[in-house]
Amino acid sequence: MKQLQQQIVTWWLGLQQREQRLVGAAALVLLIGAFYWLLWQPLHQSREQQQQRLVAAERQLQQLQRLAPQLSASAKVSRSEGSVAQIISNSARSNAIKVSRMQPQNNQLTLVLEDVSFDALLTWLHALQYQHGVKLVNLDLATADAPGLVRVRRMVVE
Repeated sequence: MKQLQQQIVTWWLGLQQREQRLVGAAALVLLIGAFYWLLWQPLHQSREQQQQRLVAAERQLQQLQRLAPQLSASAKVSRSEGSVAQIISNSARSNAIKVSRMQPQNNQLTLVLEDVSFDALLTWLHALQYQHGVKLVNLDLATADAPGLVRVRRMVVE
């Protein structure tokens, strides 16, 4: 290392004063360029990207705030008129689902259904909750003999 320093000093002293100024100016330009491209420019670019992300997030927030009343209004469940037993009977009949037993308990209703298609059951449960305001509390299923069918052993709604 010491030998390298001596070689550099010897080389520097061997240059004329005009060449020393030229080499010094070139070294200064290289130092400024290295500072710009290795530090300043990446930091500046990163800051710009973060600002763009912030603006995009603020736009998205404003859009969600603008849509919030519509989303909450569509999420509200409309409650059908009549008792839960009437709602279940009418809805099951219109969806071709046969209820074999219906037993009221306080504000809940316990049901047993005949074998039903799993897809039809899910569609019916979705309609009960989102169209009629009936909440599913408990569901006990078993596989039926035929593929795609399920046996509803016990279903509690309120």
